[in-house]
Amino acid sequence: MKRSIDFYTTVLGFFYDHGIREMAWLAREGLLLTLSPGEADPRRGQYFGWGLASIQELLEHYESLHARHLRVSAPPEPDGSRLYFFLYDPDDYPICFSYQPMDYQ
Repeated sequence: MKRSIDFYTTVLGFFYDHGIREMAWLAREGLLLTLSPGEADPRRGQYFGWGLASIQELLEHYESLHARHLRVSAPPEPDGSRLYFFLYDPDDYPICFSYQPMDYQ
């Protein structure tokens, strides 16, 4: 739990709100994230993510996380073929960072 709490607070800007026994609540700008022990199951395809305001912001986030030697997927491709990337937390839970143009159909 400590490793996950440290990751979400130092990497993603959450703050530790409170915790009891084996649960912790982390908060950030209107979000409340609950952490509890368990086995990660990447086959479920469940993740949460950030919608970013521009391709430039998406690329900056990727470069920043990559430069910190954090585990990230392939980089976004600004030509429009891949407008997202994944960051993986200490338990390999994927966090998606994406940009969706306003005119996307």
